Amino acid sequence: MSLSFHIDYNGECEEAFNFYAAHLGGKIGTMLKVADAPIPASAMRPGRHIVHANICIDGVELAGADVEVHHYKRPAGFYVLLGVDSEEKVDSYFSALQTNGQVILAPQQTFWSPRYAIVIDRFGVPWKINRGT
Repeated sequence: MSLSFHIDYNGECEEAFNFYAAHLGGKIGTMLKVADAPIPASAMRPGRHIVHANICIDGVELAGADVEVHHYKRPAGFYVLLGVDSEEKVDSYFSALQTNGQVILAPQQTFWSPRYAIVIDRFGVPWKINRGT
């Protein structure tokens, strides 16, 4: 059995996964475009570019796809938690993810962690970044 996350994107899945690969050290496994899928052209809908993608970030799989524009809802009710081994990584990942995103909590010391931050990236994905103890 495996456990992973699947996130819906609003036409930005490919851009998001390329960004995560470049800034979080992820490795893209699959990037299946609608145009390459074995479905009739008449079934293709605007706003749906990636039918399935996955990326592995430090041993954890994140999957995603673009959904039809009228079905897209900004992610809510969860955060992707990055547990890292240095305060510098918290700052580095936060710096990348906050670009054109929304800062919820700038990197700081908490009672459970020497460095912790919360951000929603420019793709609408919410992240918590924690320096493990």
